[in-house]
Amino acid sequence: MDTPDIGVIGSGRFGAYFAAQLERIGHRVYLYDPAIPAIATDAVRARVCGSPLVIYAVPIRHLEAALRDTGPLLAAPTVAMDVCSVKLIPCALLAQHLPHVAVVGTHPVFGPDSAPVSCASQRLALCTFSGRPGIAGTADAAAATFVRQLLSRLGVSIIDCTPEEHDRQMARSQFITHFIGRGAAQCGIERVALSTKTHDALMDIVDIVTQDSWILFEDMAAFNPMVRAARAEFLAALDGIDAQLAERESTVI
Repeated sequence: MDTPDIGVIGSGRFGAYFAAQLERIGHRVYLYDPAIPAIATDAVRARVCGSPLVIYAVPIRHLEAALRDTGPLLAAPTVAMDVCSVKLIPCALLAQHLPHVAVVGTHPVFGPDSAPVSCASQRLALCTFSGRPGIAGTADAAAATFVRQLLSRLGVSIIDCTPEEHDRQMARSQFITHFIGRGAAQCGIERVALSTKTHDALMDIVDIVTQDSWILFEDMAAFNPMVRAARAEFLAALDGIDAQLAERESTVI
């Protein structure tokens, strides 16, 4: 395939990182971010929105505002894609605000900390759309093929899933991992001289998750309807373990 221009909306840690990954394989990438005056001009926004592929790389809480701001400037055959770490709500927002262009939902399960040089061999969730009112289902299917080909050139491993299945898995994998890492950081657990290999692994998790913003952490919970149940189940399990240990302690004492 050729290397079409790509517009990226949002130049935070992941937006800037992903833009660099795309440039690495020959794409010319344009960045627009309303929070950064130098790249928040009308001319830059128009150039980004006129690209064959427009990637929304904004925090989930700002996605709808970004779609309202830029959506009217998109026109077929442009393909719009998001990279949010949850999928049910973002996919619904893409379908609602961009009925006039083809859309694809993705979640790159990697970033500047886990794959700083190259995202080759990293995993990415791909959620396709079908049967949306106002646009032929074949347009979304063709868009998914286009995005799949582009991502294959990055070398990523694509995992097809529904938004529901994505959020269910992420609630019990990504979120719980961040929950444990944030909890360890909050209570002051740190690297020590007498460290086990498993403790070193836990500290590696702490180092990675605390590089991400609290906004990302809060949003991966607030915007994933599967997280509340997963969090409650995990906390209940901890309570059960604590009660078991307390019972054993009482026999020793």
